Amino acid sequence: MKISLNWLKEFVSLTNISAEEIKEKLTAHTVEVEDIITQKDNFKNVVVAEIISVEKHPQADKLQIAFVKTDQEKNLKIVCGAPNIAVGQLVPLAQVGAILPNGLEIKKAEIRGEESNGMLCAEDELGLGTNHDGIMILEKNAKLGQNLAEHLGLDETTLEIDNKSISNRPDLWCHYGLARELSVIFNRKLKNYETKDIKIKKSKKEKKGNIQVEIKTKNLCKKYLALKIDNIVIEESPEWIKNKLTAIGIKPINNIVDVTNYVMFETGQPLHAFDAENIKKIIVRKAEKNEKIITLDDQEKILNEDDLIIASDQEILAIAGVIGGKNSQINKATTSIIIESANFDAISVRKTAQRLSSRTDAAMRFEKGLDANLCSIALNKVVEIIKKSQNKIGLNYEIVEEGHFKTETKAIKLNLSWVEKIIGQKIEDKKIKNIFSDLRLEVKETEKEDELEIIIPSWRQKDLQIKEDLIEELIRIYGYNNINIIMPKSDINPPEKNKELELIKKIKKILSLSYKMTETYNYSFVNEEQLLKLNLDPKTYIKLLNPLSTQHTLLRQTLSTNLLSNIKTNQAKYEKIALFEIGNIFLNIAGGPNKDNSFLENLPYQEKKLALILAQNKGETFSDLKNIIFNALLEISSGQEIEFISTESIIEWSDKKEKCLLLLNGKEIGFLAKIDKDVLQKNGIKKEVSSLEISLKTLLIALASSKTQEYQAIFKFPPVNRDLAFVIDEKIFYNNIKQEIKNFHPLIKKVELFDVYSGKNLPDHKKSLAFHIVYQHEEKTLTNEEIDAIQDKLIKNLQEKFSAHLRDF
Repeated sequence: MKISLNWLKEFVSLTNISAEEIKEKLTAHTVEVEDIITQKDNFKNVVVAEIISVEKHPQADKLQIAFVKTDQEKNLKIVCGAPNIAVGQLVPLAQVGAILPNGLEIKKAEIRGEESNGMLCAEDELGLGTNHDGIMILEKNAKLGQNLAEHLGLDETTLEIDNKSISNRPDLWCHYGLARELSVIFNRKLKNYETKDIKIKKSKKEKKGNIQVEIKTKNLCKKYLALKIDNIVIEESPEWIKNKLTAIGIKPINNIVDVTNYVMFETGQPLHAFDAENIKKIIVRKAEKNEKIITLDDQEKILNEDDLIIASDQEILAIAGVIGGKNSQINKATTSIIIESANFDAISVRKTAQRLSSRTDAAMRFEKGLDANLCSIALNKVVEIIKKSQNKIGLNYEIVEEGHFKTETKAIKLNLSWVEKIIGQKIEDKKIKNIFSDLRLEVKETEKEDELEIIIPSWRQKDLQIKEDLIEELIRIYGYNNINIIMPKSDINPPEKNKELELIKKIKKILSLSYKMTETYNYSFVNEEQLLKLNLDPKTYIKLLNPLSTQHTLLRQTLSTNLLSNIKTNQAKYEKIALFEIGNIFLNIAGGPNKDNSFLENLPYQEKKLALILAQNKGETFSDLKNIIFNALLEISSGQEIEFISTESIIEWSDKKEKCLLLLNGKEIGFLAKIDKDVLQKNGIKKEVSSLEISLKTLLIALASSKTQEYQAIFKFPPVNRDLAFVIDEKIFYNNIKQEIKNFHPLIKKVELFDVYSGKNLPDHKKSLAFHIVYQHEEKTLTNEEIDAIQDKLIKNLQEKFSAHLRDF
């Protein structure tokens, strides 16, 4: 937002205070000032030039070639399309390198075969009006080469305010609001904002022609004022209004539109002017589904039942608080107008403006929550200004006022001892009272000795709600730099450990450092096309009411969806891609209670998950990913081995054979699956891909149930090692065999897989698993006979349970 210093000075004296000091103090006490801009900056490299000759363009009938001179250039060639140029005229020349207020950068160019070294400018191109009929012709006394801003006397300085820093202060979205702040910061007197009451000519005959106003949604419109004015002449605004609007980057349009904009930027209250022709009644209502309106920016907007609109009996006139309609705009033929000054619901305006991508100046103010008392003040000021330039206007109709707004008194009690405790130092009672009084807060003493009652004015009731807000007001005016820096005196207790965060850090470290996997951060959103390509049903997913884009319409239920998209994006650059992500998934079932929205009792269920995905041109991604998660979890769980259990569960996008559940300490923590070739083809992926997902919540429970490792003395008697190789069906997981061996006899202390073989000399669909088996007794040395006896029973047991037999080659 741009704020004019000269405009501010109309309300508060800023004599002997530089723009830099104002910027510094405002930033320290109230709002962030991003920049100081002078009007000369807007017209840098735009100078006065004289046309010395004009020729027809040899290649274009509608173009001419003008030769101009300045104090530096004697014969500069410019290609121009304006019909009104003539020899001897003084005109604004945008030289090469100039950047016009509309953002156009002037470059040396060739236009239809002819070189052009700049641009002769029209009013609208310079942001000085709407005229584009021809080049702007300057007065004869203009000095060649003079900067255009100097010639036009445009010496305005503006402050660029960061809008985010005033999002909680609706009273600061205008010049008078900031003048009020500056009066406090610099201890200068603030002029009262004065308006003249509108005097209506009493006429029963003309009173019958007045408009009617009906508010059908009273909860979304606290107050609506409408005033019909006749005998209006649409013309250019007075120079003083045009100059003020131009200084803050607003393009002048006409005397009626400009005055509504002027008052909005002065008071903060948006207004709108309708052409009164054919409007007998104004209705404030919600739109019907798919109603349409062509807005002032020539855009067709399709509305829904949540949008608040202004309508007549026949058609929509405007989107309330956002933008007017083309059908009721002020034009040169307008002779009668209706001025609207209303107060619309902040949330309703914001939702509509956001959904329709129409963040207008009016919408940005309404969505902050305006003081409804501004409606009358702004309307009075608009009429006052119109009357100055058109004293024959017809004020024949009473102001029509509708709504349920009532001014409420709000008071907050403040204990001064509590203030000292919160701030950490004593501020004199008199100083506190003076600061609040300067802020136009009424201060009253209560029956209690150290307690004040602060009466909040209507324009601050939006942001001053509780006593802590008053503390903030007190300190920012007193000055944060004036607060003594004292180390707090309190016991520092170590924070409670967040086991989930600790686990996440450990997982990230192991996967990235030990296995060279790359962490990704994806949006929590997916779209229907993605899901259909993975054989997933979009109907079971939660749909967003206000999606960021068409690519982000649903909340994800699995991390693998977006990880697969990452593979597609990067597959051409790398032979092997190993990614992991930790993030939330959202299921279409009830989760925790919703504290913010009364329309939804419960929020959707969400859970944090870990997902790994591996893609490569050659090799077994399923086995490789299996090894990665086995060893990673072995390290995380301090020796607890993960189990891989075959499953018939439906994983829509998985290969029919290579998929399994992951178990730790008997608890299912996730799944691992190779992605089906048809699914990969649908997604345009040419590599072999496997993916796994683990619930961090379940993993934490499984880790917590692990037995605490205790010290065990080294056995005195030696272990005996035996190697056995079993031939089994390829569908059987090695972990099943391993667990069966390990749990078969108490003397079997350790089992390790050291070889997996399939191929020559083995039947189809068979594989060989070779294990190191360690036997050991705590109290004696085992004999071969004892070990052979256990081993024979073990082989028989595996044969019965898994049809396993010893490999004989």
